[in-house]
Amino acid sequence: MGKRRDLVPNPPAGRKRAAALTALAAGLLVAALPPAGWAADDLPPPPAVGEAGLVSPEPLPDALTFEQLLQLPLANQYGVVAARARYERQRAEEQLVRSSNRPQVTLDGRLRYVEPGELAVENDQHDDHRAGLSLRQKLFDFGRQQDRESAAEARLAGERLALLDEQQRQRLALLRAYFDVLLADQRYQALNERMAILFIRYDRARDRRELGQTSDYDIAVFERDYQDVMLERARADAERRLTRRHLAEVAGRPDQLPRELEPPDLDRLFEREVPAIGDLIETALAEDLALNGLRRLHEGSRSELAAARSGNLPSVHGEINADYYTREGATRDPFRAGVYLEFPLFRGGARNAEIAAAQAERMEVVARMAEREADIRRYATELVEMIRVQQSVGRQRIDALDTYAELNFMRNQTLYQMEKAADLGDAMAEMSMAKFERMQTTYALAMRWAELALLTDQSLEAVLLGEAGTALGGGDQNTMEETS
Repeated sequence: MGKRRDLVPNPPAGRKRAAALTALAAGLLVAALPPAGWAADDLPPPPAVGEAGLVSPEPLPDALTFEQLLQLPLANQYGVVAARARYERQRAEEQLVRSSNRPQVTLDGRLRYVEPGELAVENDQHDDHRAGLSLRQKLFDFGRQQDRESAAEARLAGERLALLDEQQRQRLALLRAYFDVLLADQRYQALNERMAILFIRYDRARDRRELGQTSDYDIAVFERDYQDVMLERARADAERRLTRRHLAEVAGRPDQLPRELEPPDLDRLFEREVPAIGDLIETALAEDLALNGLRRLHEGSRSELAAARSGNLPSVHGEINADYYTREGATRDPFRAGVYLEFPLFRGGARNAEIAAAQAERMEVVARMAEREADIRRYATELVEMIRVQQSVGRQRIDALDTYAELNFMRNQTLYQMEKAADLGDAMAEMSMAKFERMQTTYALAMRWAELALLTDQSLEAVLLGEAGTALGGGDQNTMEETS
């Protein structure tokens, strides 16, 4: 194989190169560390994902209260998980952008056999192996990398706000599903009482027919009314189960359906002062999470445009190489260090394309911001107007229904006690329907206040429950009964 080259270089020179490489490597490792606070995040912990999909958290309790609903963790809710995935993807892209400005360390080598030429210095050496270590660091690029990092950071901030906004929206959907269950239970109860009354009338009519006191036509009318209400009751009973299923799915806990839901006491919302439209619009434009997320994207698009415009500017980087060769050569240096300049002269129109893409992205974000601002102004006006309607006309209507139902019950009770009526008539059903109407109006008002809380980035507890921290009444719980 010929004479083998000594693997140990000149000791003084080797020690100097080793010291220089050690100092350089230490400096590059320090520079490669992520900045302080880079991993810090005030977002909730990421969802638990297994091989088969999302890992379901603890199921909903059999008896679910309103406060428990408002504090229910939504980390594993499918809408929140999707928003979290978009955030994590953008976070990875930001890290990828930052990585291009950090030290690049490469270790390479080869094993090769050669037949030396006649003019080779070592014509009896056939081993041409090589091992090399290179360290490269970008030093200066006229701010292009900083613009790219600013754009990536702004996009990440936008996705973070989008995640928080999605979590609030899913909380709002959960609140609506909770109210739907309560309304379905109350409607079923009212129809159940109505059906019982019609059945009694139908049964009495059949008894009178046997005595010749009523006609077949009257029997047919009673039976028709009874069957109509019976069908509505069956649908209402199915709606109770469907609304519970929807509640469990929106909560991300489909394993168990809640049996009992405690209705909250939200009458204080009728007395709460409604903000002025102008003040609400001003607050919403400043606090809306979706709009602030678009503003971050707009900042990122400006930085991306600046980076695209500087695409043809030069860049400077430093590079250090340490190589070992088994075969000597005139151009084979064991150690090299230098500063290099790269100046792109022509990139085939890539710069113009990058500028056009960045301008289009910025234009789209500006349009989305204008659309969101218009939606906020319209939505804020609608919320204030509808809250005022519910607090005034809506409340007057349910008060009138309650008064009528109570007086009608007292009247029918008096007639029954005087034996001038065979039963209480529709009094019980009227009271149940009046309660249903009150619940429907109250929950519609609560949803408006909840939407206002979302629009102004406030907690639902603060808006719906107030400073007392509880709005639970002492009434009976809504219980899902077995269908008879």
